[in-house]
Order: sequence, then C-alpha cells, then structure tokens
Amino acid sequence: MTSPSQEEIGSAVRAVSDLHMATVPDEHARAADHAAANLCSGAGLSVAPAGLHQLINEAIQIGYSAALSDMRDGDFDDDIREWRPDLSTG
Repeated sequence: MTSPSQEEIGSAVRAVSDLHMATVPDEHARAADHAAANLCSGAGLSVAPAGLHQLINEAIQIGYSAALSDMRDGDFDDDIREWRPDLSTG
C-alpha cells in the first residue's frame, strides 16, 4: 500500500471538516467536543501533529453527535431499558 499524497490528505481533511459542519449542531457541540477530548487524551493523541489531531477530534465529534441525535429520536429507547433497568419508566 502506498502512502497517501498531500492532495489526498487535504481532500480527506476537507471532507471531514465539511461533514463536521453539516452534522454537529450547536446544541451538541460542547458535549461532542468534551467526549472527543477525553477519547483523544486517553489514547495519547495529544502528541499527534495539530492537523491530524483536529481531523481525529472532528471525526469523533461527528460520531458522537450522530449518537446523540439517535438518542433524542428514540432510536435506542428499548435498549436503554435493558442497559439501565434502574431507570424509572415514568
């Protein structure tokens, strides 16, 4: 496998950045940023080059925001009852 070119890397960075802008609403931004920072810190990514760190951070935020949206939409309501039987059904 050959290494990606600078052009390919730039395209990937732009794609993730565009996806981040389109899918991480303001209401999720703080929680998604916090979750991404925790994951990156726990994985030791704070030593990664700034551009790579930002790319990974934004990609994590995209996934986290999508999960928050799914939770708000009720996509996991039945699963939550299984995962957390201690929660009231009120």
